[in-house]
Amino acid sequence: MKAEGSESNRTLSLHFDGLCEPKNPEGIPVYAFIVSDTSSEQILAREAELAGNPWVETATHNLAEYTAAIRGVKWIREYAPTGELLIYGDSELVIRQLNKVYKVRSPRMIPLFNELIAQLKGLSGKAEWVPREKNSQADKLANDFYRDYCIKHYGKVMPTMRETGAIY
Repeated sequence: MKAEGSESNRTLSLHFDGLCEPKNPEGIPVYAFIVSDTSSEQILAREAELAGNPWVETATHNLAEYTAAIRGVKWIREYAPTGELLIYGDSELVIRQLNKVYKVRSPRMIPLFNELIAQLKGLSGKAEWVPREKNSQADKLANDFYRDYCIKHYGKVMPTMRETGAIY
């Protein structure tokens, strides 16, 4: 992220997460983000929602992760302008693409990457990969939404890939 000016001197953190369950691709894509003020540690926003239509080929984990980051930055721009933003996610792909360590090769991800970069214009800060344990609040928010969505729409919670042993 490059600094091109700021609207506030405070530093905010954005923890984001996404999932696509009970299978990836073609599952239920869910995004979640949490925005906090780094000095007071006050949580300013929590949001979780569908990242796209369930059960379609384009419903993927990466779609959910990118949507989480994009929606979080958009929320900050609209409700809590800041000069510095610290972005934390447990998606190595998104973080490494954001830091330009990896190129974005997927035609489906290129528009999402470009949207995220556009939203970050004018902000300074960094994007850092963290293990799931250090992103547990955003992870829990996404998983809670997934469970509630399943109960509301299907009358039961479908096991996640972690629970079935499909992923670790």
